[in-house]
Amino acid sequence: MKILFVVSVLKGIGGIESSLINLLNNLKDTQHELSICVMGDYISPSTEIPSNVKVIKGNKIIKYCCVEYKDLSMSLSRIELLGAAFIKILKRLIGFRPILLTCLKVMKNSEKYDIAISYSNDMYRDVYSGGCEDYVEKCIKAEKKIAWIHNDAREHGLTQSICKKKYNKFKYVVNVSQACKKIFDEIIPKYEYKSKVITNTLYFDDISRKKRDASPFSDNKFNLVTVARVENQQKRIDRILECCKLLKIKGLKNWKWTVVGDGPDLLNLKQKAVDMGIDDVLEFVGRKSNPIPFMQHANIFVQTSDYEAYSMVLIESLYVSTPCLVTNYDSASNIIRNNYNGWIVEKSIDELVDKIIYLSSNPEILNAVGENCIKSSKELNKKALSSFYNLLS
Repeated sequence: MKILFVVSVLKGIGGIESSLINLLNNLKDTQHELSICVMGDYISPSTEIPSNVKVIKGNKIIKYCCVEYKDLSMSLSRIELLGAAFIKILKRLIGFRPILLTCLKVMKNSEKYDIAISYSNDMYRDVYSGGCEDYVEKCIKAEKKIAWIHNDAREHGLTQSICKKKYNKFKYVVNVSQACKKIFDEIIPKYEYKSKVITNTLYFDDISRKKRDASPFSDNKFNLVTVARVENQQKRIDRILECCKLLKIKGLKNWKWTVVGDGPDLLNLKQKAVDMGIDDVLEFVGRKSNPIPFMQHANIFVQTSDYEAYSMVLIESLYVSTPCLVTNYDSASNIIRNNYNGWIVEKSIDELVDKIIYLSSNPEILNAVGENCIKSSKELNKKALSSFYNLLS
């Protein structure tokens, strides 16, 4: 088949981008003719697109809207940066959608595809962002058009009226977990028949390549690690600070918690850790191009989110044999099975802390669960790829 994937930009970070690159890698040895349109014409130097995938570059104006100024400044000339600054001011004044619709008038794709996939879902919470669904709908000729939703549809601001209008011309709407499908179906029961579930995939060769024998942790301690966007609205990184404070009060010895990632709350949380007197046990190391060794050499991977769709980092952690401790958001049980490949606890500081103390004192339990992790990640990945192939056929 001739298949087109559409994304806004490729910044080199984030679960959506990782899941797409993994899927393309899993498809690269098939007979499908694969293309990817990057609407904003921005591909991070750290993003590795498989060589057999045709790349269609988009519109620079969309790039100026969607990419942070600090990232643009690394590749644009001074005159181009002035143009980008003007577009960002215009976006703030009139919003992104009018600019997008103007750009789409000159972005028609003359090729015809068997399947066109809007892989980065549009968002309507607070302000409109995205544009991939509009591009696939208005600019692409395809036998089947598919939209992907990568999180809780309510958190994207989707309502029944928006869904009815937006997904009318799409053959399928893919959700990345059964929990997310349930939410979508509740929003618009009329489209339940076109609502499907395909979980995120991993590309195991890439993870194996990124593993390292040397540990990134300098001390022989009980290491907790979190790899996430550093923000409190969804990821609830603020819970980690409260956990660290309580772990110190309860007297846990010889331990450290490392947070890998960047985000809007990073500087504030780092300062708060100092103010709380926990910066000796909590370290924010920022964004890493290869976070796999941190997961590989940790004793436990901890996720403190309020909600997730289908967490890529959990599957990655399982594949490097590290058990996961996660909060009880809707889709957590789609990946984690208690006492098999990890543990699910309530969204409570006390429950997280009690489980960490218990596991630190019972290494034999960690070892037993660790033996199941790789097996479970392979089973989950096989199921995801099977669901995707079924959708194609």
